[in-house]
Amino acid sequence: MKKILAFFCVMAFSLAVFAQADFTEEFAVKDTNHLLLDVYMPTINPPDTGFPCFVYVFGGGFIGGRRDEPMMVKAFEKIAERGYVVVAIDYRLGLKGVKSMGISMVNTLEYAIRLAVEDLYSATSYLCSRFHINTKEIMISGGSAGAITALQADYWLHNQHETAKLLPANFRYAAVISYAGAILSRNGKVKYADGNPAPTLFYHGTEDRLVNYNQTAFANIGFFGSNKIVPQFEKFGYPYWFRRLKNYGHEVAVGLPYTLDEIDEFYRDWVKAKHKYQVEETWYNPDYVPIKWGRTKPSGLYNKKNSK
Repeated sequence: MKKILAFFCVMAFSLAVFAQADFTEEFAVKDTNHLLLDVYMPTINPPDTGFPCFVYVFGGGFIGGRRDEPMMVKAFEKIAERGYVVVAIDYRLGLKGVKSMGISMVNTLEYAIRLAVEDLYSATSYLCSRFHINTKEIMISGGSAGAITALQADYWLHNQHETAKLLPANFRYAAVISYAGAILSRNGKVKYADGNPAPTLFYHGTEDRLVNYNQTAFANIGFFGSNKIVPQFEKFGYPYWFRRLKNYGHEVAVGLPYTLDEIDEFYRDWVKAKHKYQVEETWYNPDYVPIKWGRTKPSGLYNKKNSK
């Protein structure tokens, strides 16, 4: 907890440029958008089955952000040093220009999520034939909008959503790692039709008002945060690890650099060993000082950023 708090403080003072990707490639062209991915390769020899692959989707409210944010690039390099092929991807920003956001804007939000998920699926298909990776060990992760994209991608895959046709036949993600994410459902509570979602590691602040820790719902339409998704995992015996951060807001969305050991543990126990663990933990620090932007509401994000 202290390391995470220190990270948030340092982040406010410095965004120094760190390491560079080993190489960048174009994986798709959509709506005139040339979508790129950055690849960070391990320096060790690959196992016979290929490297595990860690795909990261950046955050930014579906209105901004970039795949090579300086604060994340160093983390990508460190993950690669641990023996993973790390891939940071572009995606189309479906809410760019939107002035407000609420439950009445569900169609607009769903459109933005769909674009991002489609692009994540396309990047996944591109990766499946390259870089000597183990296609059975592709993990997807992201923060905020990126976490929503990762969670929704696995959710739609296991509910036979038409967008999942962009993936190779019989493909399944090995894991999802979500930093302040949520799932949009038009059918009430989150349910995985085939009963076989990927093992999922959830991080979420209990005071998050931007991506609600609980839910925003109207009739059967709901935007379900981690605290409402996890009970479904528990009920049906799906493997998961939930780390709720008490008194934290949306700062959790940028927590990747200080959770690298947990990623290793999750890969080793949930992915490689295929344990069906269900773990819930609450982190609390009485000395925690809230970061102003961590308590931002959706109205504040879209009104300010998209008015420029």
